[in-house]
Amino acid sequence: MPSLITAITENAEAASFLTWPGDFELDRKDHVEDVHLASGAALEGCAGDGSGGTYFFCGDGGEEPPILYANSEGGATLVAIGVQQMLQLLLVA
Repeated sequence: MPSLITAITENAEAASFLTWPGDFELDRKDHVEDVHLASGAALEGCAGDGSGGTYFFCGDGGEEPPILYANSEGGATLVAIGVQQMLQLLLVA
């Protein structure tokens, strides 16, 4: 079974809906500057938004990695635990 993020990426309608109105762009994974965790755990870009922010998978979370959002001004915060929770947040907001 493919991962949820892979399934969405392969479904043009779902990916388009997340881009607008969700502002979750799966084809933009690079941040404008280096981002790292104080713990040294790995970060992997998974999506971007229109304001220059980036969503990252954090560390080795398996199927449910923590997701960090870093904005373009140097701020960052944990926004979800796993892709399903992230998608629920986007759909509700």
